[in-house]
Amino acid sequence: MKNLPCLLALVLLTWIPGRCQETAAQQQKNGEHETASQQRDRYEAKAEARLRELKRHIDDLNTKASKQGGEARKGLDRQVTQLDRERVAVQKQLDKLKTSSQQAWRDMKPDLEAAMKNLEAAYQHAAADYKK
Repeated sequence: MKNLPCLLALVLLTWIPGRCQETAAQQQKNGEHETASQQRDRYEAKAEARLRELKRHIDDLNTKASKQGGEARKGLDRQVTQLDRERVAVQKQLDKLKTSSQQAWRDMKPDLEAAMKNLEAAYQHAAADYKK
């Protein structure tokens, strides 16, 4: 019986530091999760801004197309219509990304990035055609 308090003290002394380490590890993990969440929020905001900018450029190109005549207008109208379809598809991807889980977000991000780059390249091509 004399050894019971010593044994309890020994158990508590070894258990409490281990418990504190678990808490610190959990806090670090939560901090990393918040960082990932912040990264996601930043990416979404940048993607939204890029998409808004592209929409503005597409609208400008559409305005310029409406001032053209004949075949030039028809060609630009087709390109603008296609650009608008692609933009809407990218917006849907972005909206889906916003409501996805953290893991799904990581998986979806490369596809969204590729779609955004394709849209930007298609716009650049259409704008170059307009200048010809």
